[in-house]
Amino acid sequence: MSMTWKSLAKAANGLVLGLAVLGLTGTAAVAGEVVLYSSNPPELLDVIAKGFKEKTGHTMSSVRMGTGEAMKRIAAERANPLCDVFWSGDLAVLDNAKADFASYKSPEAACLDASLVEKDAKWTASNTHLMIFMVNTDLIPEADMPKSWADLLDPRFKGKIVIGNPEKSGSAYAQVYGFYQMFGDKGLEKLVENATILDSSSLVYKGTAEGEFALGITMEYAAQRYVAGGNQKIKIVYPSDGVISAPEGAAMIKGCKNPEAAKQFMDYLLSKEVEDMIFAKYFRRATRPDAAEVAGMPATASLKIINVDPADAGNAKKTILAKWKKLVLNK
Repeated sequence: MSMTWKSLAKAANGLVLGLAVLGLTGTAAVAGEVVLYSSNPPELLDVIAKGFKEKTGHTMSSVRMGTGEAMKRIAAERANPLCDVFWSGDLAVLDNAKADFASYKSPEAACLDASLVEKDAKWTASNTHLMIFMVNTDLIPEADMPKSWADLLDPRFKGKIVIGNPEKSGSAYAQVYGFYQMFGDKGLEKLVENATILDSSSLVYKGTAEGEFALGITMEYAAQRYVAGGNQKIKIVYPSDGVISAPEGAAMIKGCKNPEAAKQFMDYLLSKEVEDMIFAKYFRRATRPDAAEVAGMPATASLKIINVDPADAGNAKKTILAKWKKLVLNK
């Protein structure tokens, strides 16, 4: 059967189109899969995965694990990375692990403060946790609630405060680090004397909500879920001497298998649309200065914010935790 040049060209174009759809040429974008390691809640990860696919056509599958475990796993997989992006965990942890991350400055990060993007763009802060007091008013009447971090040093709160173990919890370490910056060795000693230390940070807000504990030092989003859910006995105190802000971040893995899709995932995660949604639905404050405020919660600009320096927090960790451990053992 003979073919004209026109029919040959048409057939060739059809072959190229077919190869592009199969991902065998570089002439068309092919939908891929981003593998995410994260300690964030499954319901949040499901919403992110759904929105990311609708926006880009790429799928996102997540593997949930603690931040410390994820850092160890990423390090163990250096020769053959099995994930593309890590999201969650405080910046001090990410800064210590940045050798395993690829540089990527998302265009969505252009509006962020310079402190929220690692100098070589190895990590970018996606949202931040504010450290507050969660008070059960069945156990501490509103009139007697502490108003500041300094108030926690008062002997009247001895045995009424609970805090997570900073040796096991990143958020608890951010709380202790910020407290130590304000009050030094003497303040740390008085905090340990007044507080009960719990192994899990989740036990702090769960136990306070259930009336097991009077006052928990915890993250704003954890307490706000109970307030938004109608628990009228729970009150949130934003310390007048400063609300400790501990951002959590996202990072692309060095040598990941799907770098282009991973970049699109970072862009999606840092976009105003997504940060607004996460704040409104899950009470995790956006790092973007143009983020929408949430009704019923104080505007960030109205609070005195104490920012945790990730590099300094990471460098000081061994020293502060050694002091903490000694105080706990001597209690």
